[in-house]
Amino acid sequence: MNKKRIRRVAAFGAAAVLIFAALVSCSHTARIKDAQGNRMELEISEMEKISLRGTDQWIFSAGASRENPVLLWLDGGPGGSEVGWVREYLGPLHQDVTIVCWDQRGTAKSYRAGRDTEDLLLEEYVEDVIALTELLIERYDTEQIYLLGHSWGSVIGVMAASRRPELYAAYIGTGQHINSIENDGIGWDMVHAGAIREQDDDVAAMLEAYGKPPFLTEAEDGTLVPDGEAYYQLLSRLYKYSPHAPADSGFDSMKMFFAPEHTLRDRINLVRGLIRGVKEVYPQLAYVDLEQDYLQLECPVFIINGRYDYTCVATITERWFEKLQAPQKDLLWLERSGHNGIFTEPEKVITYLTEVVLPAGSGS
Repeated sequence: MNKKRIRRVAAFGAAAVLIFAALVSCSHTARIKDAQGNRMELEISEMEKISLRGTDQWIFSAGASRENPVLLWLDGGPGGSEVGWVREYLGPLHQDVTIVCWDQRGTAKSYRAGRDTEDLLLEEYVEDVIALTELLIERYDTEQIYLLGHSWGSVIGVMAASRRPELYAAYIGTGQHINSIENDGIGWDMVHAGAIREQDDDVAAMLEAYGKPPFLTEAEDGTLVPDGEAYYQLLSRLYKYSPHAPADSGFDSMKMFFAPEHTLRDRINLVRGLIRGVKEVYPQLAYVDLEQDYLQLECPVFIINGRYDYTCVATITERWFEKLQAPQKDLLWLERSGHNGIFTEPEKVITYLTEVVLPAGSGS
């Protein structure tokens, strides 16, 4: 082998080693700041691989005191991982609550737990929520925890709270998803009108070709099923054509993809999980309707609603909330926010959680 070829092989080998090292590079828990911007002293700051219903999944726990109540955070998506947002925008909340973030099956650090299509069924996620809740109750030696669901997480959150209300001091829904056909029909109208207004003829024509949700298409066995690709094409354009909330200007969505808890490989799997989640998991919600099937919960319920939320349409959430029966319920409007209001008006949210939600839950 001549010297030039040896150098090429060596350079290729070195590059391969560097790429591998980047993919599996060390990750660490985030530094969390208090309300004054100072680094918070934490008794709990952990990232851990756990065995959950026969799969390996990851949780990230942080809080100032082991004596504080525990809150399990259910990310949006499907396929999202919001630990980067939670630690950044809701830092001061960790003074009063131990927040457990969780990479759900099929995304980021837990990507391998959703390798097969049958691993990504709606029922699997709901059972995961309950199993993780039981694990946290045992670990922290408490009778109940708080459950917060954002967007997609609010669907599996309501289902888990309905099934096992005794596990939860309270359920908190934000960007609460109620139904898909009506909700996504509103989104379709908005994107279609926006595409026509901006003379984006290709997008308008594509939506017209798909028709309106639930985007039924014929499967290999001849049955009609919701088309995941159509949902992806619609939902990936929704924010562009939605009215933008005033508070959005201070929110950096890219922080989701740069959480220190994730390696480069985890971040790649986060993107893969989001795409797969929208295409394979979200269509399973096509005929889910909380307004028909979940009008009573046996634990306190608190809803945080962004006035500009057109992803999970705020007025549909309000309508469901008004019909909902629960031992106690309350709704907080974030007048300057949209779908991610829990992160774009954090001071108002933290005050609400610490002064309204936690006291109500402690007395349940």
